[in-house]
Amino acid sequence: MAHWGWYWKVKHKDHVRKRLCEYLFCFDSFAIFKNKELIKNYRTKVGLIPEYGLEITLVDNHFHIAFKDGSSYDIPIEKQACHFGGYRCFFYCPKCDKRMRKLYLDNGLFLCRKCADLCYFTQTLRPSKRCLTMANKIKEKLESMGGSLDKKPLWMKKKTFKALKEKYSEYRETKYQEEKIKELIEFH
Repeated sequence: MAHWGWYWKVKHKDHVRKRLCEYLFCFDSFAIFKNKELIKNYRTKVGLIPEYGLEITLVDNHFHIAFKDGSSYDIPIEKQACHFGGYRCFFYCPKCDKRMRKLYLDNGLFLCRKCADLCYFTQTLRPSKRCLTMANKIKEKLESMGGSLDKKPLWMKKKTFKALKEKYSEYRETKYQEEKIKELIEFH
C-alpha cells in the first residue's frame, strides 16, 4: 500500500491547489440580515469596495453591484419563512443561480464557493490531522460552555453530551489508527 502523498507527487504533478475561502471577503446573508443597522446602511448609503471599484446597494429583493466603468449585476435575495415567525435570507449565486448563504468576492464578482473553486482549510489536511482538528473543536465547544469531556455543561442535554463524547472518541481513535497504518508502511 503506497502512501497517499505518492499519488499526488507522481500522478498529479500539474495539480493546482484550490484557494482557501477564509482569505476572501465573505458576504454572509445570515450576518447581514440579522443586523438591522447594517441593512439600513445598505439601503440608504452605498457600500464601497475600493479595491475592485464596487458599489453595493440593497434594492428591494436584491443587492445591486455596480462597477466604476458602468457595468453592473444583481444578486437576488430569497426570504424563507421560519416555523416560529421571522425569516431567513439567502443569496442566489450570479453564476450558477443556486441558493447560497455565503458568497465570496473573487476578482470583483460575488460567487459561491463552488463557482469560485474555493475550499475550506480542513479540506487541505491529511485525514489524521483533520480528525485531530475535529476532536479539538468538540473539546473547545464543551469548554466554552463551561464543561469538559468529563463534566457535562450545565444546560446541555445528556443525550447531546453523550453524542459529543462519542464523536470525540471516534475522531481520536481514527487519528491513532491512521498513525498506526503510517508507522506500519514506513516500517516495511
